[in-house]
Amino acid sequence: MSVENTHHAPAEIAAALSEKTKLWFIGIGGIHMCALALISRARGFFVAGSDHAENENTARLRRAGVAVYPHHDASQMAEFDAVIYTLAITPDNPEYLAAKHLGVPLFSRADYLGYLMHSYPSRIGIAGSHGKSTATAMLGEIFDVAGRSPNVVCGAVMKKFGAPFVAGGGNDFIFEACEYGNSFLSLPPTLAVILNAELDHVDFFTDKDMLLRAFGSFAANAQKAIVPYCDTALLAALPKSIPCVTFGLSEGADYRAAALSKNGGMCSFDLIFPRGAVGRVTLGVAGVHNVKNALAAAAAADLSGVSAADILVALGRFTGAARRMEYRGIFCGARVFDDYAHHPTEIAATLKTARDMAMEGRVFAIFQSHTYSRTAAFFDEICTALAGADRVIVADIYPARETDTLGMSAAGLAAGTGEHAAYVGGLSDITATLARELAPGDLVVVMGAGDIDRIFGEFSKKHFTL
Repeated sequence: MSVENTHHAPAEIAAALSEKTKLWFIGIGGIHMCALALISRARGFFVAGSDHAENENTARLRRAGVAVYPHHDASQMAEFDAVIYTLAITPDNPEYLAAKHLGVPLFSRADYLGYLMHSYPSRIGIAGSHGKSTATAMLGEIFDVAGRSPNVVCGAVMKKFGAPFVAGGGNDFIFEACEYGNSFLSLPPTLAVILNAELDHVDFFTDKDMLLRAFGSFAANAQKAIVPYCDTALLAALPKSIPCVTFGLSEGADYRAAALSKNGGMCSFDLIFPRGAVGRVTLGVAGVHNVKNALAAAAAADLSGVSAADILVALGRFTGAARRMEYRGIFCGARVFDDYAHHPTEIAATLKTARDMAMEGRVFAIFQSHTYSRTAAFFDEICTALAGADRVIVADIYPARETDTLGMSAAGLAAGTGEHAAYVGGLSDITATLARELAPGDLVVVMGAGDIDRIFGEFSKKHFTL
């Protein structure tokens, strides 16, 4: 069970932080929390925080001079003026409880992000069940090429900028808007981009209707919305008062791709705006799903006054975001990629892309399911999606904020997937299995939203070249 979201307006937070200087972040190692902490430090706050995880985010924070503590310590709370927390923590977190007891102002991550962005005249929120980080990074790069000096907060490290955020000097604030816990309802966009709407966070959303209502409420906060052309259920859930434009691969979409072709997984297409064709794009990131992300980003940029020429240049230059089919090196002759896929739709799309990229080689999937509740809710769909690989090795389930009350296990998931799947043990066991089975020309995808990327530390102990 996660903590409750707060619902403080930007003006309330501004008043609470007036003449305050010291902010504490619970769960500071999360990608969004890391970004907010660094932005806050750039704005003059003294920033510190805690996280059990040691990762690249905590290392990045320490390099920037931010104190990161590996344990949650309630005694620290009396020294800070306000606490920002992620919904990933549990209600019994000692720092969270101490802050409440002491009367230290508590703000959820989403509320605090809403406070940081509220003064910007152009606020573009990228929402959806899949593709948010990639589309956010794409749009940030487009605005950068256009000389708009954007402010960007992304759920992944953007390769162009080398960080999950950009603190620009312009009037545009581009942000990834996560639906979990209805967090994105605290983020006031002027332009709402909704990439798709599929049930994912089953520990919060009880059914698809609840999810669609949430996306409808997110769009209602905006002046205009960009939505997928073929998603009739999502379109029906949006307020009739909000002007909408559409994107997609179909003929009727306002922003669409035509004459689509693929070469080794990379897609080329004619970019069509409502006023007609504006040019041809060859993406540097693989997969048809990224064509859709590019169309949504192009639509947002066009509606924001960016020239078609700048959009074409930026999309052609875009090389992706971290852990989104990110090339990591060669292991035992096989190319290895790192991907965040954890929902069945994402798994299937990633493996389809991997198949296109592998050409004649085999596709190996190293998969870590994310949370017991998601594994149980989508068990059959995950097994079906994993059929897209020639060989599947299932890692232990990443629990996040949960304990297993549903009887889910990695071994059970492997058994349900079929004879081409196996559970072999921990990360070192997975690495040893790969070393025995891989051959030159194979392609490996390491997939999951948890800590499965720790396996690269195991790879580095063996024959692994960048």
